[in-house]
Amino acid sequence: MDILKTLLFIFEAVFLTDCFRGPPRVSGKVAYRQTARLGSAIKMPCPVEGDPPPLIMWTKDDRNIHSGWIRFRILRMGLKIKEVEADDAGTYICKATNGFGSVNINYTLIVIDDPGSDKTGEP
Repeated sequence: MDILKTLLFIFEAVFLTDCFRGPPRVSGKVAYRQTARLGSAIKMPCPVEGDPPPLIMWTKDDRNIHSGWIRFRILRMGLKIKEVEADDAGTYICKATNGFGSVNINYTLIVIDDPGSDKTGEP
């Protein structure tokens, strides 16, 4: 009977510690197409979670975004771009990685130069 209790204890310990651990997953709604006005600021969220907590990396058009990109700020839950320029338009990817795997969230940023229009393109 002691062997059975020991095996049950080991099974519960493994089950309870490993059942919630796993690769990152998207934890919220995502608007894959983002629009920003020239000169404005925009924040693109990266709603991911995982156990262990994932490392977040952002790329723009396959180039890593880093601290040298002055107007770009990688935040805990997203990417903020200040004073948006026309060249900021493109494909952005938030990649979340931990020891169990990774997940990507792909965005397309469209920059508009019409100060009289709103996000739907109407005047």
